[in-house]
Amino acid sequence: MMKILMTTAVMAALAGPSAFALSDIKCNQSNMAKLENDVKAMKDEMKKDYASKELTMAKAALASNDTDKCKTHMSNAMKDNDPM
Repeated sequence: MMKILMTTAVMAALAGPSAFALSDIKCNQSNMAKLENDVKAMKDEMKKDYASKELTMAKAALASNDTDKCKTHMSNAMKDNDPM
């Protein structure tokens, strides 16, 4: 029983920051341009391809004023966004 409670607590703690981080994302043209530059600087081609696809979907969501969808795609594009 204790093991289940501890596992649940850890999972809740891990889920919290990601949801908070998503609410911090501002889906606007200037952030989109910054993210585009970050994606272009990525060295890992697989990550770069994934991030480029997410960026394209974020731009489409921004154009259709779907901020929740835009934030989600921007967040996905930023994951593992280490340019090395």
